[in-house]
Amino acid sequence: KEQTVDEAIELIGFGKFQFIALFAAGFCFMADSMEVGLLAFLSIVLKHEWGLTSAQAATMTALVFVGEFIGTLSIGRLGDIYGRRPMFLAAGTIICVAGSTTALAQNFSQVCVIQFFVGVGIVSETCDIS
Repeated sequence: KEQTVDEAIELIGFGKFQFIALFAAGFCFMADSMEVGLLAFLSIVLKHEWGLTSAQAATMTALVFVGEFIGTLSIGRLGDIYGRRPMFLAAGTIICVAGSTTALAQNFSQVCVIQFFVGVGIVSETCDIS
């Protein structure tokens, strides 16, 4: 007998695996939203502290989205080759490392490179789940 998707999901139920997957995805999406939200504050603070122009602050923000674009093109394909789980873990690691490294940046160029990788990590989690 053929089953619908809804029937198959009901048959499987909600167990330990589903709870862990839900927690991991929720935690990573929380980290994503925090990174994007903090970008707005980072732009304002660095504009004041380092004397950045509005164009430089906008460039820093734009590089996150450039990273997301590049990440979309590459991470989904890598997930097909190596599996979703390793890519999901790599995405979480990229966000954690790049997000933390932002605090250590000494100049505008370093922040730009780091924010690019933040963008790669942010979109990588979404690509791996879908």
